[in-house]
Amino acid sequence: MTPIELLTDWMDDEKSAGAAYAQHAVLSSQALNGSAHGRVVAIREMTAAGILFFTQARTRKVAEMQQNPRVSLTFWLERRTREVMVEGEASFLTPEQNAHYWASYPQWAQLRFCSYAPTSGEPIEDKRMLEEKRLALQQTYQDQPLPCSPDYCGVTIKPQRFVFYQYRSDELSDVWEYVVAGDGFQQQRLSP
Repeated sequence: MTPIELLTDWMDDEKSAGAAYAQHAVLSSQALNGSAHGRVVAIREMTAAGILFFTQARTRKVAEMQQNPRVSLTFWLERRTREVMVEGEASFLTPEQNAHYWASYPQWAQLRFCSYAPTSGEPIEDKRMLEEKRLALQQTYQDQPLPCSPDYCGVTIKPQRFVFYQYRSDELSDVWEYVVAGDGFQQQRLSP
């Protein structure tokens, strides 16, 4: 089983145990001033090519990943007391790839995204202005698809290292590391 397959298996197991947000992870990057910066992202897809999530193009995290693409993702799977840490390199989807994923996004989510994405992370006077923008967009695009927002930004993390941590209270925890080696991964057990 590849590390991506194992992570997918653990996330599916977490969902079957009742976790509502098993597909969320903490993305850590280096801030422009050199300090650490972390925030939660929703993982959209995991394949052999990498781990994909979407964000707003003008956000702090995008600027940080453009400056330094080395990032990490941390998954906390509380129901099964598991943690998975992924270290890798971020790359950005092309406008055509973004448009492909945008088309599969439900319209209510597109409307919501277009309402706040251009001002994401900036000070605003009142949340009502975003709601008014959403309602105006909803009326404009009531019977037609929304064009892909230029702020819709897909990011793929190409993993270089995985650490799978299975916490145990009845014995010592199990920890496995997978590191890129050639075309695959080298696996070894780590001390907890």
